[in-house]
Amino acid sequence: MRTILKEYSHVVWQKKWFFLLCMLALSSATFLDYYTPIFYKNIANGFAEPFSEQTLNMLMENLSMIALFFAGIWLSWRFLEVGIIPVDAGGVNLLEKRCFDILQKQKYDFFENSFSGSLIKQANRFSRSFEIIMDWFLFQFFQNVLAIIISFVIFYHQQKEFAIYFLIWVVMFISWSVGFSIWKLKFDKAVAKADSKVGAKYSDAISNIFIVKSFALESAEQSQVDLAADEVYRNKFIAWILMFVSFAVQGIMTFGIELILVYLMIQKWKTGDFQVGEFVLFQSILLLLIHRLWDFGRNFRNFFTALADASEMAEIIRKDDLEQDTNTAQDLTISQGEITFENVSFSYTKKSIDKAGLFENFSLNIKPGEKVALVGQSGSGKTSITKLLFRFFEPQSGRVCFDGIDARDFTLQSLRKQISLVPQQPELFHRSIKDNICLGDEISEEKLREVARKSQSLAFIEKCPDQFDTLVGERGVKLSGGEKQRIAIARAFLEDAPIVVLDEATSALDSLTEQQIQVAIFDLIKDKTAIVIAHRLSTILQMDRIIVLEDGKIIEQGSHKELLDRKGKYNAMWQHQSGDFLVESK
Repeated sequence: MRTILKEYSHVVWQKKWFFLLCMLALSSATFLDYYTPIFYKNIANGFAEPFSEQTLNMLMENLSMIALFFAGIWLSWRFLEVGIIPVDAGGVNLLEKRCFDILQKQKYDFFENSFSGSLIKQANRFSRSFEIIMDWFLFQFFQNVLAIIISFVIFYHQQKEFAIYFLIWVVMFISWSVGFSIWKLKFDKAVAKADSKVGAKYSDAISNIFIVKSFALESAEQSQVDLAADEVYRNKFIAWILMFVSFAVQGIMTFGIELILVYLMIQKWKTGDFQVGEFVLFQSILLLLIHRLWDFGRNFRNFFTALADASEMAEIIRKDDLEQDTNTAQDLTISQGEITFENVSFSYTKKSIDKAGLFENFSLNIKPGEKVALVGQSGSGKTSITKLLFRFFEPQSGRVCFDGIDARDFTLQSLRKQISLVPQQPELFHRSIKDNICLGDEISEEKLREVARKSQSLAFIEKCPDQFDTLVGERGVKLSGGEKQRIAIARAFLEDAPIVVLDEATSALDSLTEQQIQVAIFDLIKDKTAIVIAHRLSTILQMDRIIVLEDGKIIEQGSHKELLDRKGKYNAMWQHQSGDFLVESK
């Protein structure tokens, strides 16, 4: 809760003047609203008297004051409306930006272990909960505190005994509402957690709808969603039953105070110590206040539900293990493209480095402009090398250097902008082809067509309905694997970074298309340092050096011919080749 209140308080501080306007306007409206029954009391007492000019004047004066107070209430609410939009809507706006910023700062492995749909739902609930909590604070907590104070003062001024009973009842009512809601919070959290699971199941199935349909998994996935939805229902059933128990107790307490106060009024009337106007006053205020406190008890559930909804995102905000620049990081330039791994030890568990596929005192030097291929079986460390290059992960010891400069001395943005990645499975935004190539950069039409031509993309783009403005669908589902691959290569041409990483970049291309694009790939890595993870022999054969990895260690390295002559691991892999492919390895 502390994190939630801290984040929300920061937003309120940014909107402090509008928030202050809301507080003042609400104070004015509440005071005028609860003081108005005083004039109704005077009017009721006047009606109990025989007609006289003096009584008539008194009635008209009180009617004028009621009209004046009504005007004040109306104006107060208009000022409140001016302030509430920047506070509520503006606060949600700031928190939506804040949540996205927090999520982007999480480390790469955080996203590997989280469902995107669940994260989106958590962020959305965190920002939307601000509006619920802010409205509860202003219209339930703050306004009710004012109403109780004003009511008590009026009661005490009229009948001290009534005021004491009233105060005791208020304490009991609020204590029950608050205490029970706090106890019930764990059930509301269970509902929010189960609801996130439903969102995660939805996201996982819908984002992989091709697999679901191709393998006829509709029934299985429906079953998964049904189970998650049933869990939400079970948790909601318990939470709602408890809510109704709270309502029942609040109803008994509300009826009780009404009966007690009316009984006391009757006793006062018997002794002649009670005016009809006082009955009107007490009933008017009591009805107003009972209605407000009933709403308070009912909306207190909404307050804790909002806290429960915001709690999952708050846990993410509390994480301090974020992806961030070091204190000495600068926007440095890689001018030559030399890459050096110096005694790097790395484990995904961060606890030990004794697992196969991880690095222990790993060293590797790639000269400026050198084209290096990485080969090896699954788990040998090829992909881990690329993740260390981009600083998706940090080594436990040792360092990675570019042109002799520690990677940690670069800002993350400046480092990553100087390494182009063409992955095995390119990720595309649900945007136009142009947007997916440019990635936010403003370039000329001539430049756009040039990089499309170099990547062998221009021909298929020109056949699309809207050419470069064609939307590719979520994750690029409207494009074939080869088309997505060429879009990724076009990105790399446009980025023109000194270092290029090709992670099986031609794996989605048929043989004919690959032959056409090989020229483009070597044009891309010309005069650049290149790291190539590939199974296609036509790519590997032309590398300056082939490095064979096994369990995080370099067991062989050299040219294609040199490695074949050694009759070692690479030669064995070569013997097991099929067509132009090496045995599957990642």
